[in-house]
Amino acid sequence: MAGRRTARPLDAGRLHGGTRLRLCRLRNGRTRLDPGGLTLIAFWRFCCRLALAGRRKPARLWPVATTASPLGGLEVKSVLAALGILAALFCANLPARAETACPAETSVVAVPTKGGPAYGGLQYARTAALRHKEVALTFDDGPNPETTPAILDILDRHCVKATFFMVGIYAQKHPELVREVAARGHTIGTHTWSHPNNLRHFSPASAERQIRQGFTAVETALATAPAKDRDRLAPFFRFPGLNDSKPLIGWLGERNIATLSCEFGADDWKSIGAAQVRARALRNIASLGRGILILHDTKPRTAAMLSSLIVALRADGYSLVQLVPEEGARELAAASRDALIGPVRRAETAPEKPAATLGAVFEPSLEPATSLQ
Repeated sequence: MAGRRTARPLDAGRLHGGTRLRLCRLRNGRTRLDPGGLTLIAFWRFCCRLALAGRRKPARLWPVATTASPLGGLEVKSVLAALGILAALFCANLPARAETACPAETSVVAVPTKGGPAYGGLQYARTAALRHKEVALTFDDGPNPETTPAILDILDRHCVKATFFMVGIYAQKHPELVREVAARGHTIGTHTWSHPNNLRHFSPASAERQIRQGFTAVETALATAPAKDRDRLAPFFRFPGLNDSKPLIGWLGERNIATLSCEFGADDWKSIGAAQVRARALRNIASLGRGILILHDTKPRTAAMLSSLIVALRADGYSLVQLVPEEGARELAAASRDALIGPVRRAETAPEKPAATLGAVFEPSLEPATSLQ
């Protein structure tokens, strides 16, 4: 790969009498020898290059000299070895390569929420304003302490921001993970209180209560977070199993909460391997060329394939973008009658306790009712 530097050993022959020096030469770099051996400047530069080349993977420093010399090779060895150690220590503390740093801003797509529009070509006529070869990653059903942290680390490593649709009972159980997702700069939506797979089977009052308590649980978890992190909670909602209903979409719309579905999934909720999840995701994305992808941050198979999925998408020219609410959407939702989401509160203000504790209607399976092949 052009510009990539790798190290390989080089025997420099007999120098300084009987001393045999063993050096490293950097491919795409230059290390020179003078008639008396390796020059001080060249050796210093060589050690710096070696240390910098090993920032991603620890470099192996070969001995500068391997045999003593009657002409003072041992002294040369000692001096050069000491200089090499100093150079390596100095260069190891230099700033990491710029190419490993994330850009100052992530590409975002603003999603209007006024009136509660529904997005996602799998179910609705409207979709988010994604360009060709733009994909938005979304994760449902968390937070889960077994898998969510690993997924967050992978997203960080690849400089990707996503949207997490959280289940209320897990947000209440793991508030520190809710705050961590927000602190890492991701968007947060909600996914009901206990993830019943079909809200259509609930009475209107029970279904509305499921949705409301999901928002309350996430807001409560974020109440002690910095203001910028509390604002990560967006007026976004996703129906469990994507089993929506027109009355509930209308009820959300009155509160300026957008419904987000998707264009495609990857079946990571099924009992299949990580390689199959990755293959299905790539196939489904390629079939449309852009859209919202549903994954689950509760699944080890998702964490196992996520890094390679991101690499494969970018290699094929895709950009991974973050869905964010349109400017002022949070305030608009908070100002709605019987609002589901409150204004951003000050850190010192104690969160209000819910009027009543809502128990899970049943132990949620956390599996969508429909396949998204």
